[in-house]
Amino acid sequence: MDAMRTESRTGRRRPWPACLGTLPPLLLAWILTLAATPLPALTVDRIAAVIDRQIITVSEISQMTLIRFLPRTKGQSEDDYRHEILDTLIAQALRFRDVERFGAQDISKDSIETRLQEIRARSASPATFDAALLKAELSVDEIRALIKRQLQVEAYIQERFAPTVLVSSEEIEAYYAGAWSQQRKERGLAIPPLSDVRDEVRSLIRSRQLQKEIETWTGQLRSHANVDVYAWR
Repeated sequence: MDAMRTESRTGRRRPWPACLGTLPPLLLAWILTLAATPLPALTVDRIAAVIDRQIITVSEISQMTLIRFLPRTKGQSEDDYRHEILDTLIAQALRFRDVERFGAQDISKDSIETRLQEIRARSASPATFDAALLKAELSVDEIRALIKRQLQVEAYIQERFAPTVLVSSEEIEAYYAGAWSQQRKERGLAIPPLSDVRDEVRSLIRSRQLQKEIETWTGQLRSHANVDVYAWR
């Protein structure tokens, strides 16, 4: 026994166990079959980020990338797109916690289906989207569940922040005379009178201000959480 232990510790192959020679032939054959059967490969997922105790995995980012859950900017690299998805998943997780504290609104099936169609339209064809779902190992119902959470956050933002965003006449006039008119000139478009586009300009300013409110809110939520980012590929 001492010799066998020494050989094992030094890395030399152990002799074939003598006890196998005393086993019944059928049992011996079964053991040898098991020994020759390869074990299933172990799939190890990588951690992309940890929000307190909530884990976001790299495979989740890959799933969102495959189905184009978020719109992708023209010319955006794969790496930048995946990074944006991770940032969005982190922000969404933080925001949804706050939504749950105050009670998430119910979302109509029509609203969910409308957003689902928007996501589908980002693929080249319905068949392409279905193939992406299959590759991502996601069902349409799982996508609907993700959409529902997304819409619940958006509804909360509209209820909590949108009423506080006010746009003055001075802001409308300044934006019309500045950035709005300049962008029209750069695109070779005519500049209509302010009276014709006042609502459009107000809507643009309001949207920008609301986005700032959302970013401030998200920053505050993140400052009160432990967020560690490890990878997005």
